[in-house]
Amino acid sequence: MSLPCSSCNPGRAGGRSDVAIDFLAHNYRADFPILDQKVNGFPLVYLDNAASTQHPACVIDKIARYYREDHANVHRGIHALSARATKLYEDARIVCAQFLGAASNESIIFTRGTTEGINLVASSWGSAHLGPGDIILITEMEHHANLIPWQMIARRTGASLQYIPIHGDEGTIDWSTLEGRLKENPVRLLAFTHISNSLGCINPVRQICDTARRHGVVTLVDAAQSAGHAPISVQERGCDFSGILGAQMLRPDRNWSPLRQA
Repeated sequence: MSLPCSSCNPGRAGGRSDVAIDFLAHNYRADFPILDQKVNGFPLVYLDNAASTQHPACVIDKIARYYREDHANVHRGIHALSARATKLYEDARIVCAQFLGAASNESIIFTRGTTEGINLVASSWGSAHLGPGDIILITEMEHHANLIPWQMIARRTGASLQYIPIHGDEGTIDWSTLEGRLKENPVRLLAFTHISNSLGCINPVRQICDTARRHGVVTLVDAAQSAGHAPISVQERGCDFSGILGAQMLRPDRNWSPLRQA
C-alpha cells in the first residue's frame, strides 16, 4: 500500500483561500492587543507564526493575574501561594493530556521546548537502548531539533543514523518503502515530523507508526508545527513519543513543550 506524503502540492501555494480575510480580521484581530498598532504607517500584519505566535488578550490577562495573585515556586513550598501555583501547574498538565488525547496526565512531561524534549529522549532512552549496529532512522525533511540530538547520540553509542530521502520538487516521501526497510534492517528508532516546517508536507502518522510497531521499532513524532493546526490524539497515532511546542499555540511563553511516552 502506498503511503504518500499526504499534503504536498506547491501548485496550490499562493492560491486564494475560500475564507474571506476581512471576516477573519474583523472577528479575531481585536483579540490580539499587539496588532493594535501601525508599522511604517500601516496596520501591523504578523506572519511569523511558525516561529512564535502572538498572545490574545485572555492569555495575557491570565499571565498578569498569576503574577499578581499566585506566583511562587512550584512543588517546593507548603505555604498558600506555593500550593496554588503547584495546583495551577498540575492542572495545566491535565489540560495538556486532554488536548493531546494522552492516556494519563502522568504521561505528560514539561520541558523547555521541543528541542529539549527530543534531546531528553535521545539522552535517556537512546543511551539505554542504542548501541553499535543499531539504526536510528529519520527523514531528510527534519528540523534541526529532530536531527542534531540523533547525530549526537549516534556518535556516543556507536549507532548508525540513516535518512529516508525526499523526492522531486514537491519534497515528498515514498512511505511505501518503509515496510521493507524496517524488515531488512536493525532499525531501533524512527523519528519523523508530522508537518514539515519548511515544506508543509503532512505525513501519515498513524500508518507510519503502525508499520513501525509491527517491527518493534520505537517512534518519535515531532508535532511542533502541527499541534496548533490539527486535532491530535497520541493514543490514536500509536507513537511512543511526541513533542509539541507552545510557541506556535498562543501559549504565554515559548519554553514549555509536552512530551508523551506510551
